[in-house]
Amino acid sequence: MTYIRCVAARVTGAYASGDAAAAAKVQWLVTLGDTRARRLAESQALQTTAQAVQRALQGLTATVGARVEQIAAMVVELGLCVAREIVGAALDRGAVDPTATVVHCLRDCVHGPGGADLVVHLHPDDLAPVLAALALHPELQQQVAQCRILPDAALARGAVRAETGAGRLRYDPREVFERVAAAVRGADGGGR
Repeated sequence: MTYIRCVAARVTGAYASGDAAAAAKVQWLVTLGDTRARRLAESQALQTTAQAVQRALQGLTATVGARVEQIAAMVVELGLCVAREIVGAALDRGAVDPTATVVHCLRDCVHGPGGADLVVHLHPDDLAPVLAALALHPELQQQVAQCRILPDAALARGAVRAETGAGRLRYDPREVFERVAAAVRGADGGGR
């Protein structure tokens, strides 16, 4: 490159005295090498930048995927929190009738050696509605007469605890909801 400059300087000096057009052509030839070197450097910088952008985009895909999974887990948890509040409010106002669970206990409970040892515990606010609903089932009157149905303030609304000499059964809609919520979390992959 320096040889070309040296020759160009001599030629430019020779033409400088006479022909301006020829001097401009010589000067253009001198700068042609510089222009080529600059363009090569710009091309390499552009390639380096393009490669860096490509690497960043590949990393971005993984980052966005991870963030989307985090957001999905948050949305699932938010949905479960809202559902928990709705279920809790419905239970608190007595909108969940435990009569079906009591009927199931009366029909299917395994009794101990005494035979008439079934004791069903309900929340005090659920007792009267359940007894009224059971009165509408004439086929269950013998089982109702052979068991005791008692209030238990320790139980939540909608919950039922049945005891016999053979064992116990506890049904609480809140616990059922929590098992369902755990299954939803597990199916979501969050496992939280």
